[in-house]
Amino acid sequence: MKNRAVGMIFPLLPVMIGFYIPIVMVAIEDQVFSPEPETSIVAAADLLVVLSTIRVVAMAALLATLIGLVDAILLAGTRGPLRGFILILLLASFLIPPAALASAVQACVGASTLRATVRDEVGAVLLLSLRWAPVAAAILLAAVSMWPRAQERALRSLPPGVALVARLRGLRPAAFRCAGLLLLLLLPAAELPSYAGVETVSQRILARLTVGDAAEGWRLAMVMMTLLVPAIYFLTSSGDEPARAGHLNQVHGLPRLPWANRFLFLRVLPALALILVLFYTAWPRASEVAIAGEELVDAVSSIGLELPRALLASVVAILCGWRLADGGHRIGLLLLCLPTMLPGSLGAIAVARIYRPFLPLWLDDLPFLLTITQMCKLGALAAAGGFVATCVLPASERVAAHLLSPTVARWRIRLPRALPVLIPAVGIGVALVLGEVESTLLLAPPGHPSTALELHQLMHFRNDEQAARLALVLALLGATLALLVGRCWKRGD
Repeated sequence: MKNRAVGMIFPLLPVMIGFYIPIVMVAIEDQVFSPEPETSIVAAADLLVVLSTIRVVAMAALLATLIGLVDAILLAGTRGPLRGFILILLLASFLIPPAALASAVQACVGASTLRATVRDEVGAVLLLSLRWAPVAAAILLAAVSMWPRAQERALRSLPPGVALVARLRGLRPAAFRCAGLLLLLLLPAAELPSYAGVETVSQRILARLTVGDAAEGWRLAMVMMTLLVPAIYFLTSSGDEPARAGHLNQVHGLPRLPWANRFLFLRVLPALALILVLFYTAWPRASEVAIAGEELVDAVSSIGLELPRALLASVVAILCGWRLADGGHRIGLLLLCLPTMLPGSLGAIAVARIYRPFLPLWLDDLPFLLTITQMCKLGALAAAGGFVATCVLPASERVAAHLLSPTVARWRIRLPRALPVLIPAVGIGVALVLGEVESTLLLAPPGHPSTALELHQLMHFRNDEQAARLALVLALLGATLALLVGRCWKRGD
């Protein structure tokens, strides 16, 4: 029992230090828990914003999962030209910051056309779902890669239509969990809905904490956490035990379906169009070629300096989530997921208020607080990735691993078998860290080479061309991460 408690506490140390301890201390300072019988917990106007946010996020999560499910079935169940390139292009488009894309499109089509296109909840749902559908496809492709070899061979012996329907049924449990994960990841989204003129609960909480009643902001955040606890339990509920025996990494036996090729081509057209818009916006005038080259080199250098920190934050978060899932700590997974449901500025404000006055000068110049805060924001991704990686391990292998010492069984037997799921999760986490703006604005030390902060400044001063160049570099990085994900899903084509 003692070892089990230690196994849960140690992976939770980052989230306890970076979220729960400062949040509780700041909430006490702001008198959140003081009795006010004449005041309701949440105002009627705030409740309407909460319901509107849940409605938009739920529809976006379902639509993104549906699109990603179709992508995953066609990519895994058919063969054709440029399948790997299609996956890389989709994932690379996810890494491009939404602010840079919006600026590039606005520079081409005009602000009035952009607003008229997405100016309502439907526009917010479309923007969110199209951006996050590649993430759903990557998660579901990772689940397909863990199917037993015998099951994959049986599917390839069926008629094409029957095989696709069977794949759909086989991916249905993973799709439900994917929708729950996207729900948690989309809940604190504020940037894309703001382009559609939709106010989210993240914006309302931040407004309450900065210019309104701070206690109301904290109460609203607690209401959101209470409402979404069932979603976290949905992600961490026990599932069926798969009889995994290794995926068949070949295209032999997969059907060629012309309509699938046409659908996938149409599917990548929006991503390709957005990247072309970035190229168009970033292309320098003849007199600015030298300046543009220097800016491109600076952008690459900035991303190169920021990438190791983002990789460290993502790896630590994913390993903590896998360690909790591997030990069966459902309460620990719940605690790990909760910070994801709140805006990044909330935890950053608490961390800055509690820790920054006591930090030594040499540590204040390092992005220590920023890294800890961003680790906490990856909690839902880490928990879901760790849980899926644990579920796909057959019960027979877990029983056999019990013959070894717990440390050897965990880190030398079960961890290598979980890497096909954990490595794509790390890549997605790196993308989220590099594109995170709220915590970076509040916690980045002076002179810190943050791509997100630099992009925010360029957007603030309307330097669309420079922002597009930085976004293009991020897109190339996204292609590299997509290649990493593709290595975990070998199909042999």
